[in-house]
Amino acid sequence: MPEIMPDDLTDRLRTDDFKLFELIFNTYWEELYTYAARVTGSDADAQDIIQDLFTSIWERRHQLELHTHIRYYLFSAVRKHILRKFRDDGLKEKHLEKFITHSELRTELTLNTIIHKDIITQLQQDLQHLPEKERQVFEWYHFDELSIREIALMHGTAEQTVRNQLGNAYRKARPLLNRLLMFL
Repeated sequence: MPEIMPDDLTDRLRTDDFKLFELIFNTYWEELYTYAARVTGSDADAQDIIQDLFTSIWERRHQLELHTHIRYYLFSAVRKHILRKFRDDGLKEKHLEKFITHSELRTELTLNTIIHKDIITQLQQDLQHLPEKERQVFEWYHFDELSIREIALMHGTAEQTVRNQLGNAYRKARPLLNRLLMFL
């Protein structure tokens, strides 16, 4: 797809430029679908997510605000749709439990000790204290099970930057997790 500035893109979409919309769809749908299918583990869910995303973009084209490259915007929007689906399906808790059982603390925190929903809620609240980028990388890596490479590509940064952010998140989250352990 030729490089179009975000302002030009939104201006053209606001004037009902369906050809541009088709070009965006044809350029990115397969990559977005593959990403959504890998994260959700379901081709049907991925198809629904991508369809909902592009339907929403077309329906909201007159209010659309782009401040970044369209590819980054689309991946961010797909991620939000996936997280909304996880929330709606109750899978966020499943992914949180999966992270805890497979983390360094798995010998102390087994799935059997994380029965009570309040503990899971507390951990989610504690993770909110991490800086935004570190929390996002932490969640993508552990909850969405994205690889460091996938996160770097999606975020537009180097893999080492993602590793550094993940390491910082571990260091900052450890006291929060230890505090949680006191209540078990």
